[in-house]
Amino acid sequence: MWQHTGRVYGRTQTSKKGVDQMRKLPMLVAITAVAVVSIGAVAAHAVTSNKAVAVTLNEFNVIPAVQGAPAGSVTFTVKNSGKIEHEFVVLRTLRPAGSLASHNGEASEAGNVGEIGSVKPGQQKKLTLTLKKGHYSLLCNLPGHYKSGQFVDFYVR
Repeated sequence: MWQHTGRVYGRTQTSKKGVDQMRKLPMLVAITAVAVVSIGAVAAHAVTSNKAVAVTLNEFNVIPAVQGAPAGSVTFTVKNSGKIEHEFVVLRTLRPAGSLASHNGEASEAGNVGEIGSVKPGQQKKLTLTLKKGHYSLLCNLPGHYKSGQFVDFYVR
């Protein structure tokens, strides 16, 4: 960075190398900012461009292929790759998916916009819903499953 080469008439003299590095700093900051914004725009587009969403259920996860979809008709293709039965519930909520527990450890289903009641091991089912912009939680609410962490946040833009 700054290299002090001595004093000239009471002022510190800075080498040409240090000055050149400082002149390049704003350009480096600008390039970094453009890269971050570009990556964010690509990621946001990838998250919200799919109206068909593949979802995998297992012990004890809900794993959507994308974290969001555009508003309108969205089709969830849900596959149970686990060894036990699961269900798939879609809730519209302002709260994070992990903060919906009620007194019995299951999630409150307030804001339920649709669900598949039973997905047996190896089974695949589809659920088509008309979703408005907002935050949703995707979860399994069979006894003990939500409490074990079988939920995820999902966004509709």
